[in-house]
Amino acid sequence: MKALVKLTLAALSFAVIIGAQTAKADSDIEKIIGKNDLIAVDAKASNIPAKFRPLVDAFGKLGMGCTATHIGGGYVLTAGHCFWANETPIENQDCAGAENEIQWGFREGVEPYMVSKCEKIVMAQRTEKMDFALLKVSPIPPTAVKADWSKRPKVGEKVTIFSHPEELPLRWSQICKIQQVADADFDPALIHHVCDTNPGSSGATIIQAYTLQVVGIHDGGKSDGNGGGLNYGTYIYDTPLRKILSGLNLNKPANY
Repeated sequence: MKALVKLTLAALSFAVIIGAQTAKADSDIEKIIGKNDLIAVDAKASNIPAKFRPLVDAFGKLGMGCTATHIGGGYVLTAGHCFWANETPIENQDCAGAENEIQWGFREGVEPYMVSKCEKIVMAQRTEKMDFALLKVSPIPPTAVKADWSKRPKVGEKVTIFSHPEELPLRWSQICKIQQVADADFDPALIHHVCDTNPGSSGATIIQAYTLQVVGIHDGGKSDGNGGGLNYGTYIYDTPLRKILSGLNLNKPANY
């Protein structure tokens, strides 16, 4: 009986520790920097700049609570931590299950126009320098955002993010710039930005505002409690995604 009590107490202590660590980790992921600039995208996307409207049906809400983006051919980008990825890559793994289904076109005043099932995790990995997942889904959404793996964007370039924070209908972060790394807690290999996000924005793609192409994947952030801080993500150029995507025939218009 004493052994059972000790085991129970040990398990409880372990659960408390893990719970505290999880809560802390969750509190550090996705932040509003300064004031809340998120805009709820309406049914026809009439309240966002016209150049972004052809893209909005390419953004989806994953069942487990992350954001995904179709980049063509049924290939979808999101964050590796959404699939519990770690330093050992997940490759060519089945991903069936309702939690991995993706709702496309979920906006204010309109229901999703399509639900895709995740057929395969092509690759997913999470390290200090990267956090990404590439999925293959079916049916294939009719709209895609092109990905740019040809170069690493420069500090100062304007970017934007569309996501499903708190599993809400699609939100637009408006436009921000890639930031110089100024915090020792952030690995300089990551992409840094101050576009607003919240839990559920994980996996949203970081889109170059001029070319309208995906240059990174949003992963998390940290607030300093005074309206400042940084959000961060993964550059496509500096990951295995570069080689994988270059071998796929995805060079199609953003809306096809």
